Amino acid sequence: MPVLSKLTLTSGETFEGSDALTLYLTGLAGRQDLLGSSEVETAQVQQWVSAAARNRAATDRTTFAQEANQELAKNTYLVANKFTVADLISFANVQAWIAALSRPKQLTYCHLVRWFDLIQHTLTRPVLQKAGLDLVAIDLTVPENPATPAEAPAKDAAATPTETGDKKNKKKDKKEKGKGDAKPKAKPSNEPKPIVPSQLDLRVGRILECSKHPDADSLYVEKIDAGEAEPRTVVSGLVKFIPLDDMQNRDVVLLCNLKPVAMRGIKSHAMVLAASSADGTTVELVEPPAGSKPGQKVYFAGFQDGEPEAVLNPKKKIWETIQPGLVTDDDRQALYQNAEGVVHLLQTEGGVCTVKSVTKATIK
Repeated sequence: MPVLSKLTLTSGETFEGSDALTLYLTGLAGRQDLLGSSEVETAQVQQWVSAAARNRAATDRTTFAQEANQELAKNTYLVANKFTVADLISFANVQAWIAALSRPKQLTYCHLVRWFDLIQHTLTRPVLQKAGLDLVAIDLTVPENPATPAEAPAKDAAATPTETGDKKNKKKDKKEKGKGDAKPKAKPSNEPKPIVPSQLDLRVGRILECSKHPDADSLYVEKIDAGEAEPRTVVSGLVKFIPLDDMQNRDVVLLCNLKPVAMRGIKSHAMVLAASSADGTTVELVEPPAGSKPGQKVYFAGFQDGEPEAVLNPKKKIWETIQPGLVTDDDRQALYQNAEGVVHLLQTEGGVCTVKSVTKATIK
C-alpha cells in the first residue's frame, strides 16, 4: 500500500513526513480537540510527536518507552488525560516494539503497556487493519507476589529470645514516655485558599428580552435565561457599544455568583461578559459556541472540576484578582492567562468561547 509522505498545497505550502501530514489533516478535519484544547496542550502534543519521530529511525525504542512509561505512571494519556494525536502517533511508533516484548519486559514497562492496550482497543481492530497494524495480545493480569506467606514469620522467628524481650521493653518505655510528652493536636491552618478561576460560576445565558434602563441612558436591562426556574434580571452598561437589536435573543456568557447589586434602582443578579478593545472604542459580547444551552457550564480549561463559590465574597476580591488575566487572543478566543503566562481557554463541552472581531481585548 503506497504511503502519502508529502503534500504540497496550491498556496505552495508543503507538509512533509507522516507526522506533519497527520497534524495538518487532523486540523483540516475540524478535530482541533485531538491537537490540544489550549496552547499549552498543543505544545505538549508537538513534543511527544517530535519525540516519537526522533526514535522512529532507531530499531530500539527503549529511550522513548522509558520517557512515555514515566509520564503514563501518573496519567491515563500522554497529554491532558485525554486522547490526542500524540497518543495516535506514539502508538504507531511503539506498536511493533511492544509486540516483540517478552512478558517480563512488559511488566517492566507496565504503564506504557497499559496505555498501549487502551489505545489499540480505542482504535478497534478494523481501524488497525486499515493502517496495516495487528492487534497485540496483552496480558494485563497482575502476577502473584513471589514472596510466600511463610517467609514473613520465618524472618521474625530468626530473632533470638533476648532480642525479642529487648524490643518489647523498648516499646513499653516509649509508650510510657509518650504519655507525658503528648503534643497538642495541630490547629487547622488559617491560611486563605488560593484564588482560582473555578471559583467563578460561569454559565451560558440566553437573552430573552432587552430594553433601555428607564432611569439611565447608558444601561440596558435584560431578562436572561440561565437554566433556572425564572430568568435573571441583569443590568449592563452596553448602550454606547452594542445596538439594542443586537441584544435580543442571543447567547452570552454570564457570571452568576456576584453579589446582587442595585444599579439606578434595578437590582442586577449577574454580569454579562464582554471584551473591550485596547483603546476602549469597541466592546463585543463573549459568545459561547453554537448549540450551547442556557445554564450550561462555562469553564477555563484545566479548572473544569472545581466547585464555584455560592456567592463571591467582595472582601476576598476573587473577581478582581482573576479579571486582569481575562483577554482574547489573535484567534478571537476568550481565555485566562495566569501570572506565569499559562493559558486556559474559556469553553464549554461544545467548544471555545469567542468574540466577533476584537483581539488582545480585555474581558470584564
